[in-house]
Amino acid sequence: MVYIGAVLGLRWGEVAGLRVGRLDQLRGTVAVAEQIVRGEKGQSAAGPPKSVASRRTLTMPKALVELLAEHLRRRGVTAADASEYVFVAPDGGPLEYTNWRRRVWLPACATAGLRGTGFHDLRRASATALLPAASTSRRPRIASDTPIRASLLTSTHK
Repeated sequence: MVYIGAVLGLRWGEVAGLRVGRLDQLRGTVAVAEQIVRGEKGQSAAGPPKSVASRRTLTMPKALVELLAEHLRRRGVTAADASEYVFVAPDGGPLEYTNWRRRVWLPACATAGLRGTGFHDLRRASATALLPAASTSRRPRIASDTPIRASLLTSTHK
């Protein structure tokens, strides 16, 4: 989850809401079509992306495609399981942010000496990594499929 969040600049809910059928390993793309949101009584539920621009298809680097393929193989999930979530809770259901943060994120940040770091910081890091490409004629798109300059105004702050 961390790698895909950092490399593609996805929000936590977008990563948690990825379904197997949205990954195209041959083309190396991922379609962001839904996200995990807090539903009734705080339970996780599938919902639409944050905005119309958040619904997008992004190209993945080969290393990410390979990492996701290995993750799915270890889970015993194939392309035939298109509706399955790529990342699941221990019970096999959708992830819940508060549990994931407490069980996975906070301990990992503490071990790495990165206390106080949030998942959204991965999105900011992704935008920052694209800075050199922002001055070229080939404008990269990040996060919500908006031009990088607009994303940088809101994503590279501290």
